[in-house]
Amino acid sequence: MTYRSKRLLDIFFSSLILSVTFPILILFFILIIVIDRQFPIFVQERSGFKGKKILIYKLKTIKNKNKNSKISFLGKFLRLSKIDELPQLINVLKNDLSLVGPRPLYLEYNKYLTKKHKKRLLTKPGITGLSQIRLKNSSDWIKKFDYDVFYVENLNLKLDLYIILNSFFIVLKLIFVQNQGNKKIIDYKIDFYKQYVDMVKKNNY
Repeated sequence: MTYRSKRLLDIFFSSLILSVTFPILILFFILIIVIDRQFPIFVQERSGFKGKKILIYKLKTIKNKNKNSKISFLGKFLRLSKIDELPQLINVLKNDLSLVGPRPLYLEYNKYLTKKHKKRLLTKPGITGLSQIRLKNSSDWIKKFDYDVFYVENLNLKLDLYIILNSFFIVLKLIFVQNQGNKKIIDYKIDFYKQYVDMVKKNNY
């Protein structure tokens, strides 16, 4: 797949999804302000193409109170339905993200990546990706990054459409089939250092 064809695919689908979901976004903007009593947009620095710093947008699902963080009243549904990630479509239109690609991670992670896993930085990060549909919320960072590298090395239109379609069905299944129960907030920084950095050092990757 050429850069141009992937970019056209990103613009087409992100524009289409934004136009359809815009009323939903406005609704939850208002609900987060009224019910959760906080500003609805969360902005965070992440690593983009070739490790460049980017700012990504999400609907706020975490509420900080007395130095404690917990998922807000609306946050559980927003996370489950992935509605909290809809503002990232703006990132796609800005050309910071792609619809499909490795997950955008914290900038500080880049220096700990193995030579092989640094290949994941050779394409724009995405809202969804191969590792997300294969491993979902797994803590196996090595497998996640292996899938990311496979995606970079085999990037093509058919693979992107496969990932987009499967992502859609996974979200539907999460909403209508699986009982999620009460989920704890995972500290991904601690998890990354424990499950990836320590493992790489231990096994001399």
